Amino acid sequence: MLDYIARGLVAMSSKTSFKDLYLVRRTLSFAGLEMERAKSIFSIIGVPLDSSASHRTGQRLGPLYVREASLYIESSGFTIEGFIEDVLFYDEGDLAVVHGDVQETLDRLSKVVAELLGEGKYPIVIGGEHTVTVGVLRGLKTMGLRPCIVIFDAHFDLRYDYLGVRYSHACTFRRSLEILGDITLAYIGVRAYDKDEILLVRSKGSISYITPRVLETIGISNVIASIRKALSNCDHIYVSIDMDVYDPSYAPGVGNPEPGGLSPREVLPMITAIIDERLVGLDIVEVTPQYDINGASSVLAAKTLQEALIVANLKVKATTT
Repeated sequence: MLDYIARGLVAMSSKTSFKDLYLVRRTLSFAGLEMERAKSIFSIIGVPLDSSASHRTGQRLGPLYVREASLYIESSGFTIEGFIEDVLFYDEGDLAVVHGDVQETLDRLSKVVAELLGEGKYPIVIGGEHTVTVGVLRGLKTMGLRPCIVIFDAHFDLRYDYLGVRYSHACTFRRSLEILGDITLAYIGVRAYDKDEILLVRSKGSISYITPRVLETIGISNVIASIRKALSNCDHIYVSIDMDVYDPSYAPGVGNPEPGGLSPREVLPMITAIIDERLVGLDIVEVTPQYDINGASSVLAAKTLQEALIVANLKVKATTT
């Protein structure tokens, strides 16, 4: 997979580095680790964007607080044996966002992601609002990739527009379908949506979803089997984790909390089981620190990302060594 991406798929200009133009290095890196960039295969990017936030704002502080929380958790995996210090990642810093101009910000992100993919790096994005996923997917498409997407979220985010805005956190996967076509979308944890969204979902055979109630009824192992079946014909996989997939008792500091969510003991094993060698990127979004309680949401986001990185490192390294 890494060689496939690294061949370039599109010619990147040798004169212009979008990383140099649009990324700002931070003194604080994820887990406090300074890896060698040349040896890395995962590139972490913070995207401090909350321009379309509707209920609660403050997602722009997510990258900072998640990185800070990552300094104070143990480095071991929760559901899989491994340690974050063994993961081949490099923290690239934050995207220079244009507050008030979501489309320009997404354009910058897509160019950075495409450049990283051209170098054989997998993008790992810390949001920010969920709209950032659109920028990552644009970058993937630029490089000729049309991944199936596994989405941990309380919502479908499939509205055509929200409050008159098309590039909104509530429209993320509607825009994604417009970019990539009728790809497979596999949702886990959905429990809140409007009538138009559920009608769209039911009209498309490429979209599946598991609610918390279904998970409780059939169990984690059957949910994992169902998701794997949905992904069986996919060449590439992208994973998007909205922190509101968790019940607010675990993650109160999110943009749009919804009661009746999942627990870490449910989410983390599913992430571990679903990520495999087909992974081409991942994001974790919607941490809203101002509404958090004792930093619980930031800590859980850091732990969730750490778990995903550990398993991704094991699966991807196995195919590239």
